[in-house]
Amino acid sequence: MRLFYFLLFINIHLIADSIYVKSDNVVIDISKNIMWQDNIDVIQYKSGWTLAKEYCNSLTLNGFTDWKLPTIKELQTIANIKKAKPALYDEFKYIEHTSYWSRSQDITNDAYAWYVGFKTGATYKDSKDYDCYVRCVRSRFKK
Repeated sequence: MRLFYFLLFINIHLIADSIYVKSDNVVIDISKNIMWQDNIDVIQYKSGWTLAKEYCNSLTLNGFTDWKLPTIKELQTIANIKKAKPALYDEFKYIEHTSYWSRSQDITNDAYAWYVGFKTGATYKDSKDYDCYVRCVRSRFKK
């Protein structure tokens, strides 16, 4: 158990008000109490927005079944705009430099939703039929 805590502390990285810890298939943001999917699927699975939501809702990873597509605000927290190609924190192993869906819809056009482009960390909106990659998120603690 002491070894676990030692390894946990040496893997903690304080960045922009977030503390990220890499673990098997996930990255945990301790300060926000959320867990991010970080397995090979995040660079292999691409879909439209509706299928992206369904994918996250049906995901079972590390024994958890309560995954969801992140909001645009959640997704922006892992974008590291101080670097590019990818604009993502180093604790994340799997990344494409392109678009990842959020569950946030465009309020002016319900056929559009928001995504983050991890080449630069910028946010965009596009048709929900557009294919983007998917990285799911879950709360670390049930309320």
